[in-house]
Amino acid sequence: MPGTFWLGKRLAVVAFLGVLLISGWVLGPRIIQLNEGADPFAEVGRFFGAALSPSLADENPSLPQDARPFLLRLGESLLRTFRYALIAISLAVPAGLVLGFLASSAWWPGGMRYGKAPVGRTIMRGMLRLLRWVCRFLITLGRSIHELVWALFFLSALGDAPIAACSALALPFAGTLGKVFSELIDEQSQDSRSTLMATGASPLQAFVSALLPSAVPEMLTYTVYRFECALRSSAVLGFIGVETVGLGIRQSYESLYYGEVWTQLYALVIVVVGVDVLSARLRERLNRGATRKAVPELSKLELGRSEARLRRTAPRDWIVRGGLLAGMMLVLISWTNGRELGINMAAEQRDARIGRFLTKLTPAPARPENSTASGSERVEALEGKGKEVKDWAVDLWSRNGAEALLNTVAIASSAIVLAAIGAALLLPVGSRALARGEPFGVLGSASRWVHWWWSGVGFLTRSLFILARAVPEYVYAFLLVGLLGPSAWPLVFALALHNLGILGRLWGEVMENQRPEVPRHWIQSGSGRVQSYCGSLAPLSFNRFLLFFFYRWETCIREATILGMLGISSLGYYVSIAHNWLRYDEMLFYVLLGVAVVFAGDVLSDWMRRKLRGEIASS
Repeated sequence: MPGTFWLGKRLAVVAFLGVLLISGWVLGPRIIQLNEGADPFAEVGRFFGAALSPSLADENPSLPQDARPFLLRLGESLLRTFRYALIAISLAVPAGLVLGFLASSAWWPGGMRYGKAPVGRTIMRGMLRLLRWVCRFLITLGRSIHELVWALFFLSALGDAPIAACSALALPFAGTLGKVFSELIDEQSQDSRSTLMATGASPLQAFVSALLPSAVPEMLTYTVYRFECALRSSAVLGFIGVETVGLGIRQSYESLYYGEVWTQLYALVIVVVGVDVLSARLRERLNRGATRKAVPELSKLELGRSEARLRRTAPRDWIVRGGLLAGMMLVLISWTNGRELGINMAAEQRDARIGRFLTKLTPAPARPENSTASGSERVEALEGKGKEVKDWAVDLWSRNGAEALLNTVAIASSAIVLAAIGAALLLPVGSRALARGEPFGVLGSASRWVHWWWSGVGFLTRSLFILARAVPEYVYAFLLVGLLGPSAWPLVFALALHNLGILGRLWGEVMENQRPEVPRHWIQSGSGRVQSYCGSLAPLSFNRFLLFFFYRWETCIREATILGMLGISSLGYYVSIAHNWLRYDEMLFYVLLGVAVVFAGDVLSDWMRRKLRGEIASS
């Protein structure tokens, strides 16, 4: 291939390594000196020692005799965790589909530049471009605010109703699904769409008939993966008081009942692994497809009857259809069973509570005197206060905002680059496409021991990915801060470990979804697994690698914001202080700083992927 095909990719890799060095310099070592005689490893040793003896009963000796058993409470909290995640995903998927469709450029009139577009179509294309960026802004706004922050806002405004927690989960997940859906559609090969448009099909018809069906398998598997993420996020909501499994983990940990902590962690990991296995089976069947067992005799039939018979005998995967039906039934059960989702308060009380929240959310210099002011009174209070609001924002920025934002970006950037390096190194021995005795069905002479060896190595590597991402990064950070002291690096390592598991899974799926012709040719030519990975699979998958890399970087910005609540000087530290003092206006200011960074990353991601697609097209 021409050198230009490789130049952009090499420059991107060098740029990411440069970002890692700069971020490390910004964070510095910042090692905390402990008091003489302190043993930071003793408590950690007790904690990990309890991993070998998880508790099946309550460790608290002061509980009354009629208290509900520990395992029963654990099962109930897991069911609530599962229920909230299902409801959140059922809200997020329709919103993500609509936003992903509108944010995609693939359905625009003249999007393929086939022929010369008339003036009317050019104007419409400009309007649609504006609509696309409005949708991308809404997508970025939704996903750039962490679900814990959304939960703090919703719980403050609406109380502890379950729908507040579910909505807090659904908003960022809808944004993430919308972004990934739109980019998966845009990344599909445009050849079939171009052919349909050349025969007279409209851009929308070509989109529905050509691009969307080819993107559906990846969209389905990614939705199942987002449900796995929703389970973890639902558990983390317990750390702020929502009745999920995270609440039990926090209470047990604070009471030093480490056996209970590990029992709950193991239960959460089992649930997440189960969803991961389901996703892997779904992806395998979607990629393989159903095959027609027999071709019906059509020579003596009329054309219309032949087409009807072919449709009747077309292969159908009833396992996939049954799985989708079961998922819809579970969503319906989640909505109709269990604790009532709605807000249990009178309408007047609800309106007054929301009014007080909105008043505190307004910048202090422009805040109305009446906490339950009407909309017109709030607008009147804002008039003529532009300078005061600006001075208020500048003061927050100069006092804490600039340093906190820089630390947040540095923590997130260091973590995602470290995770990407680890995932890239482990993929040759972790991907199902390579970690097998006969990669791409070529090495037929491999012995049985070689088969077992590569199957075992692949299984262990994928298990590492699963375990790394099954435990929320908040738990990792909580433990590492206790071990290494309150500095930024425990947050970096916690985020890197968690994202290693996520990138390992997502990048592995991208490689498994690639057409096998090119890597099979490398293997047939005598290349090894690593050579085939570096020479064919990695370059062919680089654009989608980049898509998920930036998506996870944006997620790391959100997570670094939240992890600051553990006492580290990032945006989350000041968000936590503002929330504790009920200064929701300052809380919103620090949250919007994170939103601005994520939106900048979204623009950079879009630009880099377009540049790389252009290089591939010209190569």
